[in-house]
Amino acid sequence: MGERTEQVITLSLPSSMQHVYLLRAVVTEILKETDFNEDTQERINLATIEAGTNAIQHGDREDPDKPTIFQLILTENELIINTADEKAESRHKESETEQVITLSLPSSMRHVYLLDVVVTEILNNLDFAEEIQEQINLAAIEAGTNAIKHGNKEDPSKKAIMQFLLDEDKLTIVIEDEGEGFTRKEVADPLDPENLLKSSGRGLFLMEACMDAVTYEANGTIIKMVKYKT
Repeated sequence: MGERTEQVITLSLPSSMQHVYLLRAVVTEILKETDFNEDTQERINLATIEAGTNAIQHGDREDPDKPTIFQLILTENELIINTADEKAESRHKESETEQVITLSLPSSMRHVYLLDVVVTEILNNLDFAEEIQEQINLAAIEAGTNAIKHGNKEDPSKKAIMQFLLDEDKLTIVIEDEGEGFTRKEVADPLDPENLLKSSGRGLFLMEACMDAVTYEANGTIIKMVKYKT
């Protein structure tokens, strides 16, 4: 009998009912990649929302400072969903007004679509113009792709962690990988005529062009991007 393979996707949400839509969006997209029929998918989705609602309303009683974690374990023939309350605050939280949403993905390009789903759903509920939303989405996908493909070398045993810090005047996106890191100044400038045919550096250039501020921490294994609302 072969070894059971599983992919673990983790979504951490503030304990507030206003964010349950994100859980539904992620589970819906994951189920599309399975062999469950439509009726089964709908039952799983309804059960997931019920479990998530109970965890938020009865676990931490809708305290947004105490995140609720949803662990989605996908195997070849089943989807397991666990919920838990997280008492510790986010390591990247900087402001008392921030709400933090965290998505943790195995380092496989097959899961990048889930990052797109989460970013799109978050932006649909923020006051950014459509053009700005597209820029933020592009920057987030580039950063997530870099973390999975270049940082973690698509090693599924390593995680790519994406945090979205929702503040009154800005959105901060923090992407962290478990790779060896890099030095920003050593990455080739894609606008230099000598590098026009090279692909390296284009993702970083796009991120920096789309966001108001981009910083590199922990030897490049953490990228922090900020977009202000005004």
